[in-house]
Amino acid sequence: MALADRSLILGRDEHSGEVLARGGDPEAHSILQRTGFVPVVRLHETYHRLPVALGAEEEEERLAIRAVARLRAVR
Repeated sequence: MALADRSLILGRDEHSGEVLARGGDPEAHSILQRTGFVPVVRLHETYHRLPVALGAEEEEERLAIRAVARLRAVR
């Protein structure tokens, strides 16, 4: 698998304020979904976001930190 396919960017979108994860391979997608991220499939892109119903920014940060820890554990 190409190194570019393994690259994943996780951060808060400056326009919407949502926590988004873009890129990654199928294994990363699986880990994100098991951590609580929701897949978003658009016509020209696929990415993951945290559910809007989480509400508190602290909860979003906790889930994002957990996702990063799980991703690092497998690589």
